[in-house]
Formats: sequence, C-alpha cells, structure tokens
Amino acid sequence: MGSSANRCAVTGANGYVGSRIAEYFEARDWTVFAFTRRHNLSASSSRVHVPFQLESRIDPQIFRENDIRAVIHCAYDFRPVDWKEIYRVNVEGSTRLFRAAKEAGVDRIIFMSSISAFDGCSSLYGKAKLEIEKVAASVGASIIRSGLVYGSRPSGGMFGALQRSVAKSTIIPLIGSGKYIQYLVHEEDLCGLILRLIQDEENLPLGPVVAASPYGWRIRDLVQVMATAQHTRVRLVPLPWQAIWLVLKVGELLGIGLPFRSDSVISLVRQNPNPDFSLADQLGYRFRGFDGGLVSAPSVRLAQTPNSDT
Repeated sequence: MGSSANRCAVTGANGYVGSRIAEYFEARDWTVFAFTRRHNLSASSSRVHVPFQLESRIDPQIFRENDIRAVIHCAYDFRPVDWKEIYRVNVEGSTRLFRAAKEAGVDRIIFMSSISAFDGCSSLYGKAKLEIEKVAASVGASIIRSGLVYGSRPSGGMFGALQRSVAKSTIIPLIGSGKYIQYLVHEEDLCGLILRLIQDEENLPLGPVVAASPYGWRIRDLVQVMATAQHTRVRLVPLPWQAIWLVLKVGELLGIGLPFRSDSVISLVRQNPNPDFSLADQLGYRFRGFDGGLVSAPSVRLAQTPNSDT
C-alpha cells in the first residue's frame, strides 16, 4: 500500500463520479479505500473495499487503523423520495461520516455537492446537499458544487443518460423547450481540483467552489451535438415539464425503475439563475469548455494564476 500521505477514502466509489475519482487517484499512486455497499470486482486490485452505508453508524477507528488522511464524500442515496427519508439517510448519514473522520484526525475532507444546491433551490436533492454543506463547513471540509460531469469515455450520470437516449432513439422528448442551461465540467478537471484541495496546505477556499465551465449549454443543443457525434439525426419533441414530472413521480410511487428522477426535473427547470464562478477564479482554476464533441481535448493542467486560460 502507499504511504499514509497518499491514502484516501472515496465514498460512493462505485458510482460514476466516485469511480472516476478513485481511478484518478490510483493512477497517481494513491491507495484508495472504496467506501461502498458492494465490492466492485472489476476495480483495480490495489483498491481496498470498506463496507459502507449512509444509514449505518461508522466507527472512527476505520480511518485510524488504515491511516486514511483524506476523505472524498461522493455517496448519495437516490432511493428515498420524500424529504424525511432523504434527510435521515443522506444528511444524517453524511453527518456521521464527517464527524467520524474528524474525530479520527483525518487531514482533509472534500464534500462533493452540486450546482443544484443554492439558496432558494426547489429540488429536494439541492436542499439535501445544502444541509450537508452546512455540516461539512462546520468540520472544515472543502465543498465542491459540481456541474454536469462528462468525460472522454462513455459517461454516467445525466450526461450519460442523454447519450444513451440519443443512441437508442431518433425521437427525443425534451423537458419544456429544452432551453434550460447546463454548466459542464470534465471529469479530469474535477478530479484535479479535488487533488489540489487535498494537497494545498494554505489556499483553501472559504466557501463552496462551483466546479464547471462558465459557458452554459442548452439541453437541446447538447442532444443535437450528441446526435451529430453518433452520426444520427434526431427529432426533438418538447413536452410540458409538469407532465414529465408527474409521470416520473407516479412511476417512483409505484416502484418502477426509471432513467430519470422527478426531482431531477425540478433541478433542471428551477436552476440557479446566476451560479457564482468567482471563487474558482480567485483560486486560479480554469475548467475547459465543452468543445461539442464526446471525445474531449487532451488532458490539461488546471491553471495556477487567475489570468491564465486553458
């Protein structure tokens, strides 16, 4: 195993963002402890699985005995659909994790929040992330509000769901007119920011860092770009967002597995009208803009001065 200085825990390491973070750190000779429900048999042999569930108690000794110096908290349980259960599982579970890590003397805690979290947000997901941010701040964690994550390989999350929809059908339903803006971040830039926040001894941010390119993309334009990259033509069919929300909500209540959540619709149509990218600018970070292709430009190093561009 790596030295204690290069040992980190990644919660939710089987998810899209968590898995990319784990791979990124492993490629840089970190020993990664994957805090997940199930062991990923396809993960690298050097990765250490630690059974973990947000709704369960966590012993600080796990961090001590493994000499874990950094915790990157990505885990979020999307199964609860009502606020009381969301709070119990995700907010209280994250609180237990942060306090256990702090008690064990972990040097750096990174909380992966979302650009959907902002004062006045309507989605339950955004509200839960905001509540977790408060606890994270109380233990001195760094908070990252990530935009829509994409990468050079087939992506997961919402971006991946859009990719798969375009690949399977030439008729794509749009939420409303498809005018809603998404701010994107390449997975390597996101991982690079996390590494920098862990390694930086002095220049830690004083608030949540919005991690995304400030150049937004409309959903309808993203879908068209994906279709072009796959050499297909698609027909975009606008649908009232309220109707889509209702269908998804009913499906959730009936226990039907669906590719999107009703709460994601709320996140999309009631977005933060003015995301604050200034803190990333002050820290000297620049995130590459999405170039319109599904294969990104070569990996770039995050800028070190406020006036440099990538």
